Amino acid sequence: MNKKTALSLTLLSCFALSSHAATVSPQEAGKLGTSLLPWGAEKAGNADGSIPAYTGGMTKPPAGYVEGSGKWIDPFADEKPLYSIDSKNVAQYADKLTAGTQELIRRWPDTFRVDVYQSHRTYPQMSAERAATSIKNATDPECKTVADGVGLAGCVGGVPFPIPKSGYEAMWNHLLRERNPGGFEGRGTNLVVDSAGNLATPQVFNVSTDSPFWTSGGDYYYRTLTSTLSPARDSGNKILLWYPLRYDQKDQRSWSYSTGQRRVRLAPEFSYDTPVTPLGGVLYFDEANMFNGRMDRFDYKLVGKKEMIVPYNAYKTALAPIDKIIGKKHANPDVGRWELHRVWVVEATLKNGMRHAASKRYYYLDEDSWSIVASEGYDQAGKIFRVLFSCFGANYVSGIGVVDFVSGLTGYDLARGGYTVVANFGDPKSYYKPVASHPANVFTPEAMAGRGVR
Repeated sequence: MNKKTALSLTLLSCFALSSHAATVSPQEAGKLGTSLLPWGAEKAGNADGSIPAYTGGMTKPPAGYVEGSGKWIDPFADEKPLYSIDSKNVAQYADKLTAGTQELIRRWPDTFRVDVYQSHRTYPQMSAERAATSIKNATDPECKTVADGVGLAGCVGGVPFPIPKSGYEAMWNHLLRERNPGGFEGRGTNLVVDSAGNLATPQVFNVSTDSPFWTSGGDYYYRTLTSTLSPARDSGNKILLWYPLRYDQKDQRSWSYSTGQRRVRLAPEFSYDTPVTPLGGVLYFDEANMFNGRMDRFDYKLVGKKEMIVPYNAYKTALAPIDKIIGKKHANPDVGRWELHRVWVVEATLKNGMRHAASKRYYYLDEDSWSIVASEGYDQAGKIFRVLFSCFGANYVSGIGVVDFVSGLTGYDLARGGYTVVANFGDPKSYYKPVASHPANVFTPEAMAGRGVR
């Protein structure tokens, strides 16, 4: 029996949840705001206290943060690991580790390890209005997935499915997770290390994001504009992406601007398993933000909830200087932070007749924030060939939702070798600021062309 089958059977036997959407009963909905938080997480801690009870999350910056600077501070910088997991004791913790984590320990037994810290439930308490909307969504028949989960309709301004009944519902919770309503703007660096351990020339970028779902509504839930600053050969190149709610009716809108051609072009290929060129092909477009895009090529099954050791409150990772985070074969374990949390597990299986580099994927979603914190992909032969770990923390600057550090993650291509660190903010010139709003024309192809001169 291979690892993916074993994981699926184990979790199914423990939780036995239906893979089909079902109505939330009044008894279940009655738990929201009592034993369950309004957005669906369990309020209580676990039996032995290693996962604490939820007490409101982190809503204020730590001491030393300079307001408006865009320079984040790790609020847990002084903490020390409770214990570490490596090749010598991995069997002891195997039931708490994702298959991807175990694979990296197996592949690099002498150097890869997981440092486990005290668990902190930092996701900020939702506003009363958003909490109420989340509770309402749970039983609102108009808030639903459509076209076999591909699209979303009738949900606004709250978690769509605080008590998910299908993998599609859980994944939509991730796509629509609460972030700063006005979005972010910042400057960061993308890093790629090849199979020989060589660091490619870093890509420095500016980025602007917004999340209309949480503010004005409309047809699109997330928009992002990325502009390359260096290397010089790529300076001025831009990518603009709009992600729709009704994927069953609208396509993802994608545009690129090249300074060499000096024109904006539609880029429908920026989706699914198309490799992201600036990241050396290590990451696919549908792996941005751990997952983004249309859910029409896979069947998404809600396997259940489980206590697992996953990357969490990863400010240290996002803020690490480049020379501190880069290792020869993998990111430096010294800058990682892992905690024990409850996660929802979603299994995605490629549909018959569909094409994708992955035949199966597993996603692990944090119960508090609905962020995907880890994932792995299996190739057509059933072997793990992609492993991703997210980099996120509580948005303590605004006290609202999470800060994703522009889809910050560490991704491994185990088939070809090499890895990427997406959105590093360890350079002194880096910054990442929540904003109240963007000018109306920021996320338009016309404006992208107008600002496209080097």
